[in-house]
Amino acid sequence: MNEQQTRDLERAIATDPRTHELGIRLQVRGDHLVVSGEVASEARRAMVLEVIRDHDPGLDIVDYIVLSAEPGPGEPQHEQIDPPRR
Repeated sequence: MNEQQTRDLERAIATDPRTHELGIRLQVRGDHLVVSGEVASEARRAMVLEVIRDHDPGLDIVDYIVLSAEPGPGEPQHEQIDPPRR
């Protein structure tokens, strides 16, 4: 896979209706395609990898995709900030 094909695949990941992921980066290292970035869930990671495999099933993929930190049980979803009083 050359640099242009790599950029085309990044564009496919960004525009495919299954993913729409803009933060995924691809690098060719020898015979491997290194996939990195951050997604919101394991399902999103699987969809990104599926789009890559659909594009080129023979690629040897190295997955460095990380999951976004999600609040655990009992942790606040968002901190409420009150506007300043006048």
